Amino acid sequence: MSTFRSFTDHVDLVVIPLHQLRAVNPSASKTNQSEKYIQIISVDNHEFWFMGFVHYDSAVKNIQGVLQTR
Repeated sequence: MSTFRSFTDHVDLVVIPLHQLRAVNPSASKTNQSEKYIQIISVDNHEFWFMGFVHYDSAVKNIQGVLQTR
């Protein structure tokens, strides 16, 4: 039995209340532009980094839209 696990074997659910969001920053790896990340900063300055979005551009647009409509 192999103990190797790929990133797709595990999914975490993270819930951050909208009133706790301060900033959303899209980012990409400088060495591999296909590796895209979303940094979310909370009002108490905690940083969360997310990757592996199927629809990255749409995710960034929707999260930024939530911040603008508050």
